[in-house]
Amino acid sequence: MRFTCALLIFVCFANWTGNAQSAAAESKILALERLWGEAAQFRDIKALESIFDDSLVYVHIDGRLMSKTDVLNDTKTVSPVEIVVDSSVARSYGDVVIATGVLQLRGTESGKPYRRYGRYLDTWVLKGNHWMCVSSMTTPIRK
Repeated sequence: MRFTCALLIFVCFANWTGNAQSAAAESKILALERLWGEAAQFRDIKALESIFDDSLVYVHIDGRLMSKTDVLNDTKTVSPVEIVVDSSVARSYGDVVIATGVLQLRGTESGKPYRRYGRYLDTWVLKGNHWMCVSSMTTPIRK
């Protein structure tokens, strides 16, 4: 009987700490997602370098398949873009967190203003003590 009670307490505690760790990871990723948007908007290449894994696979909203180097170079050369995240959700699976959401991109292209909407899916992996984005995909949606 004592063993059963001790086992039950251990399982409940392990589940509670696991849920707390998942919530902390999800919160951290949502903060990194906001940082990403701000860094892209203000062309902060150092910040982007720190959150993108070297093996990053990025599918741009226009369908281009890009590496980390491609994304950083593109960020340096494109005209300024305002990024507005309408909604964002993160789900933790141990050392992996999947973030999804809807975003708006506002800017000018060839002197004309544009507004694009997309649904994104980002995959983050805990490497050592740092969360790194290893893949990202944005699909255009019509509003």
